[in-house]
Amino acid sequence: MAQAAESSGNGRPKIVVRNVHKTFYQKQKGTEVRAIAGLSFDIGEGEYLVIVGETGAGKSVFFDCLLGLKHVDAGEILIDGTPAQNYRKTHVGGITRIFQEDRLLPWRTATENVCLGPEIQGVSKEEQIETAHKWLKLVGLWGFENSYPNELSGGMRQRVNIARAFATHPDILLLDEAFGGLDEVTAMRLRKDFIDLAHQQKMTFVMVTHSIEEALVLGRRILIFGVPAHIVHTIDVPDDIENNPSLFEEKKEEIKHWIAKEGRLKATADE
Repeated sequence: MAQAAESSGNGRPKIVVRNVHKTFYQKQKGTEVRAIAGLSFDIGEGEYLVIVGETGAGKSVFFDCLLGLKHVDAGEILIDGTPAQNYRKTHVGGITRIFQEDRLLPWRTATENVCLGPEIQGVSKEEQIETAHKWLKLVGLWGFENSYPNELSGGMRQRVNIARAFATHPDILLLDEAFGGLDEVTAMRLRKDFIDLAHQQKMTFVMVTHSIEEALVLGRRILIFGVPAHIVHTIDVPDDIENNPSLFEEKKEEIKHWIAKEGRLKATADE
């Protein structure tokens, strides 16, 4: 049976996930594949939640459902009491997603890329540029505001991507392996900058990552997904864990244990 995880954020739940199921039909094989199986948990307002699990655990499919890009087969996902499939329509820019690939528009400068969200929101051109410049300064890219993506390094392009996400003033930010394509030094620096900005904006963020270390650095609660997506274990992360190497290693081993355990159970079930 799927384990329900209670919210550990401040105040009321921002996101409510209740007994969600999602199945895909593979036309070529003529078979059905379950991506999500009885997923239930809450995400508190202002919470930093990280989801980990082996490949195929339905993490990105869950993000698609949360964004309303895919409809669930059963159960419900509510954001501030609104069904997820309607939330983006009624709260333009209120929820946004950062991918591993920067997905910048190559014909737009850094400023013009960051302007994209406010432009869609109907903000005036003057305010678009003012907002873009504000966020480019905050992510450390002032001086490159007129540069095109092909003139920037991978880390710089991801900084533009982060600035673009923050420019719509979202309540919820989804990170889908957002730092996975960067070298570790760049990723460490970007994680720190990101968490500082998230703190300042008092936003709720949900992250999917394959990196256990990244999960422990950025998350304050970690959900371990099994295949298909269901919760097999929940870990609360102390605020000062980075200053406690022994506790950091203990939590890391706990995550590894549960991922490996779920992998063994799945292998046995498939035999």
